[in-house]
Amino acid sequence: MKREFAISIVVFLALLVGLNGLFDYKLPYLGAVTLYVGIHFVVSLATREKRRAAISQTPGAAVPDWPTSGPIGRLGQKGLVAAFTVSGLLCLLNPFQVVQFVRQALGNARLRAKPAGPAESALTYALPFDGEWFVYNGGVTREDSHSWDVLTQRYAYDFVVVDRELKRHDGRGTRRAEYFCHGRAIRAAASGVVVAVEDRIGEAPFVGYGIVDFCARSFVGNHVVIRHAASEYGFYAHLLAGQVSVRVGDTVERGQVIGRCGHSGHSSEPHLHFHVQAGADFFTSAGVPVRFAGVLVDGQPAAVGACLRLGQRVASIEEQHGSAR
Repeated sequence: MKREFAISIVVFLALLVGLNGLFDYKLPYLGAVTLYVGIHFVVSLATREKRRAAISQTPGAAVPDWPTSGPIGRLGQKGLVAAFTVSGLLCLLNPFQVVQFVRQALGNARLRAKPAGPAESALTYALPFDGEWFVYNGGVTREDSHSWDVLTQRYAYDFVVVDRELKRHDGRGTRRAEYFCHGRAIRAAASGVVVAVEDRIGEAPFVGYGIVDFCARSFVGNHVVIRHAASEYGFYAHLLAGQVSVRVGDTVERGQVIGRCGHSGHSSEPHLHFHVQAGADFFTSAGVPVRFAGVLVDGQPAAVGACLRLGQRVASIEEQHGSAR
């Protein structure tokens, strides 16, 4: 997403300079905003089509053609991108999120100027949930990643629960409770010590329309950060408000419930965002490729230390816990 913003800004500035230099025309403010939104929309679609084409040429790869959730699904992925882009501009009116955007940009710049984190996780991680979930986004390659150029989240995963047709909700998809993963238990993927907790962010008011929660105090939403090992901090985000069950300083065991899946922060629909980073700070810590163990991938046991990729159905080989709800 950040790569798309960067490309959009470069094209936008080039057009402004061209208009002013060649035609001596200064675009009015509203016209400039409209031009940028249009450029970003086109760039977003082009980037996704390029990613889709790269995946389709990879042997055994799953092309991301699953349905778009909610009423915005009638317009497909293009409609979702358009709604997300336009509503996202309103985040610039929220000083809390503006500060976060600046911190993320500065952190990313620093990471590009120094070596990244570990080449892969030293630990092997369990899945942070019960039952079968779907890798909606994520992997260890540019084609799979939804944030490749955001070095903190390069290897992040977005997990949802789907049915046989890859739908993620019942009904119209305009209520959070209609989504299969909403409210399900989220568990520590490895043992460790809790170093950060946010549990004050309310659920995003809209779901199914692709509208960004531009009023939230944090675009990350409710989250937990656990130090699992040296230079390995698990980041669990978009959790349900008031349901985080751990506090800073707590020691947690692998498989312990730490919260429940929600729809807080910048979330297009209820899901779990999970990644491992090299430090405690979300804005300055390089992402680390996550190796998993004890996982069924599309119904077959995966090798110990395997990485996941988008389009896979994943579940624990041995369910050691009770109901996910």
